[in-house]
Amino acid sequence: MKNRTIITSLFALMVMVSFLFVGCTKSDVEKARENYDWNKVIPKILNFTGPTEVSASGLAAVKYSVAYRGGSTYHWSTYGYEATIKQDSIYPNVVYVTWAQSSVDTFAYLIVTETTHGGITSDPDSLKVILKRFCPWSIDDFVGTWKGTETGDSKVDDLSVTIVHNADDGDNVLRVKAVPVGDAFNPPFLSKVYAGWGETFQKGHGNEGDVLLHIGLLDGSISIAHDYWGQTLPGPYDYWTGGKGTWSGCTASMSIDFYMYWSQNFSKPNRKSHVEITKQ
Repeated sequence: MKNRTIITSLFALMVMVSFLFVGCTKSDVEKARENYDWNKVIPKILNFTGPTEVSASGLAAVKYSVAYRGGSTYHWSTYGYEATIKQDSIYPNVVYVTWAQSSVDTFAYLIVTETTHGGITSDPDSLKVILKRFCPWSIDDFVGTWKGTETGDSKVDDLSVTIVHNADDGDNVLRVKAVPVGDAFNPPFLSKVYAGWGETFQKGHGNEGDVLLHIGLLDGSISIAHDYWGQTLPGPYDYWTGGKGTWSGCTASMSIDFYMYWSQNFSKPNRKSHVEITKQ
């Protein structure tokens, strides 16, 4: 009985030692890391992403990136046109590029190479970027009379609108004025739709038929928020706006997709039109 107890104790001790030995053994991942030969890594640029058509404003930085490899450094440059490149301070695979201002359409290449921890440099990879001409404007340059056309649910061949800037609307917000008709207003866009319904916008409700354009002075963009457009009579009926577009200081023009909603369900416009106008 005594011998059996001794054998059992020895067996338990052997099991404990084996567990301790296993616990001190390096994992397969750790071994792989130690055995990894950085000098044998052949780098290749992957997942080169970023906008391939931008405004050449010289004002707004655009983000580009490639796939990241631990321990690597990245060298960025351009070919064909000037730009300022700012590399991210934390992620060297990310840069912010400000393309120089251009008053003509052009293109350029953004180029990147990767150098591994072992000192091997990849072949260069490039992304072609179309640079759209951009002539900077101040917000006051938009104020005045604009003429052109409207197509879609409202077709107008001789569209004429007045654009003003009210400081109360915001620094970069323009107001396309509705047209007074007695004590009411005809909207500047979709006027044929409202004329067909026999409706006019009333004072004291929303924007009273005016359309507010939020202007991107750095990138040539236009956005129209889901504002409460106003209330019409007979009815009364309530309406909201939406839309987007672009502007060009080089051609003094705007291209706008305008959306109208008759509820606050903005998933799909109830009426829409496309506006092309130039400043007079």
